[in-house]
Amino acid sequence: MKFFIWDFDGTLYDTYPMILPAVMKVLVKNHVEAPERDVYRMLKEFSSKKVAETYDLDFAAFTEDLHTFENADQREPLPFEGMAETLAEIQAQGGRQFIMTHRMADDTKRLLALHGLEGYFEEIVGPERNFARKPDPEAINYLVDKYQMPKNQTVMIGDRFMDVLAGNAAGIASCFFDNEQLLNDVPADFVCRSPKEILTLLEK
Repeated sequence: MKFFIWDFDGTLYDTYPMILPAVMKVLVKNHVEAPERDVYRMLKEFSSKKVAETYDLDFAAFTEDLHTFENADQREPLPFEGMAETLAEIQAQGGRQFIMTHRMADDTKRLLALHGLEGYFEEIVGPERNFARKPDPEAINYLVDKYQMPKNQTVMIGDRFMDVLAGNAAGIASCFFDNEQLLNDVPADFVCRSPKEILTLLEK
């Protein structure tokens, strides 16, 4: 593989310690009682949109409240241990790297810059581009077309079903980042359980 399209939350950075409490606060605000473990699994298996739909909440309002609670959390998420070294090695071996995320691109760049990682990525595609949300492959197709990525040398890496499904739908390889071993039967071409293991994709 030469072209690496990364998800951000839960793949490059361990953001769930900030996201999950914020989601739970949104549910409490809307008088919804839900087990935290069930909500976490829903986030990992699907997305925040699925949480809103499950509890019959308006997704736009849910998202606005979620961002409010996230922004109130003064903790900054960290990249997964070993991720910086993996990004550097991919670049050193001629790999090209991109991000496709539901997080706003400016905030993604800010977090990357805090740890000196912004220089590893040629482009970040966030929701402000108004592409269809994952698992729709529209954003991947945009990157593939713009950078003339050979599909047999391109991989989508993410920690959720939607990342894998988006890669599959775009006709590129998919890699499930399974650091927690929480989900089963994910239809990915590759499964990697650590940042270091992702380096094996350079040989695929």
